[in-house]
Amino acid sequence: MTAKRCAFITYGCRLNQYDTQAIREEILSLGFEEEDGAEPEGSEAGLDLVVVNSCTVTARAGEKVEARVRALARRNPAAAIIVTGCLTEEDRARLGEIPGVEHLVGNEEKDRIPEIVAGRARPGERPSRRADRHIFSLGVSAFAGHTRAFLKVHDGCDDFCSYCVIPYLRGASRSRAPDDVLAEARRLADAGHRELVLTGIHLRQYGFDLGLEAGLVDLLPRLREIPGIDRVRLSSIGERAFSERFVALFRADDGLCPSFHIPLQSGSDGVLARMRRGYTAAEYLDTVERIRAELPSATIATDLMVGFPGETEEEFAESLETCRRARFLQMHIFPYSPRPRTRAARFPDPVPAEVKLARVERARSLAAELSGEERRRRIGDRVRVLVETVEEGVATGLSREGLRVSLPARGAVRGEEVRGIITHVLPEGVEGRLDAGA
Repeated sequence: MTAKRCAFITYGCRLNQYDTQAIREEILSLGFEEEDGAEPEGSEAGLDLVVVNSCTVTARAGEKVEARVRALARRNPAAAIIVTGCLTEEDRARLGEIPGVEHLVGNEEKDRIPEIVAGRARPGERPSRRADRHIFSLGVSAFAGHTRAFLKVHDGCDDFCSYCVIPYLRGASRSRAPDDVLAEARRLADAGHRELVLTGIHLRQYGFDLGLEAGLVDLLPRLREIPGIDRVRLSSIGERAFSERFVALFRADDGLCPSFHIPLQSGSDGVLARMRRGYTAAEYLDTVERIRAELPSATIATDLMVGFPGETEEEFAESLETCRRARFLQMHIFPYSPRPRTRAARFPDPVPAEVKLARVERARSLAAELSGEERRRRIGDRVRVLVETVEEGVATGLSREGLRVSLPARGAVRGEEVRGIITHVLPEGVEGRLDAGA
């Protein structure tokens, strides 16, 4: 009997990438066969099952998901399509009308998708609760084809920033039990992953809801004690996480990667207050300065929202100046779009679309300038690179500091670290020579 063919499509954050992998492992264990190359847009056809893990953090993201689902349905009229992830009520209404979409499964029911596919459960049987811990019942054993592995330790949010729909779609802030985290980390190490990337909506809040005040300060050293785990990296983390004890961990253990994605969202105090972010631009910059003083090799990336309601030209200029002072290696820049149920969706003084787009381009130009400057500062630095590809005599991978590095491939093996010295800046990274003194 021919195995049923399936595909998995993922949009959005690293949490979604982790969740997709966990769902994939469960569904493949049911006897499905994943279609090779089904991820690139436009290549899926003749499938029996498609799981789409969606993102709706911006209006554009939601539109992309809807367009993709419609295309999937046209190419696979016999397929059962399951859409999960962050889904607003408006998303549900539109997606539910597409022929072939059999189930719309919210974030808090993702763990039930394998049962739904097997015909043992239907979505909606378990009441949705903001604090439900079933979201951690799915797990992963490996990330095939990847040198690094994502490890989900947190989900949900209680902050309710004025522009953000995530608290409504992912529920309350919840942490995964440390023993469960460590058990999965051991499985990933056994699968050959030498680097773990901890993921969560609010990594800073890890453990708080479990009564573990130390949170990451306790968890990170325990992860590093696992044989085979040479590197631990953090995904996005708030500026208030960088306590003296937290920074000291990274100073004492170079296996804790000093690359930090710290969302700024705006560098203007007026906009930050309207966003309800809970910090000022000066407080954010103080955190950056402390990181650089204690961890000189650290790199910092950020998110910047442009065109928030009421953002004046002066406030936008303040944002750009804050970015200059922060010296970001990377900036994820996106225009504000109103999201349902959020306070900002009701704010007056929307920024005209043409002004918003012009500011996005100005911010991107600054981001490219800052990235080039930051990479040029790294010339002469010694780095350790986890090799991801070896092609035509060149090994490429990610340094502990988060730099994309190309080195001569002599003796390099995918999934292993090599040492190098940065010599030149490339358009999207840096290149170097092997470190003969290593």
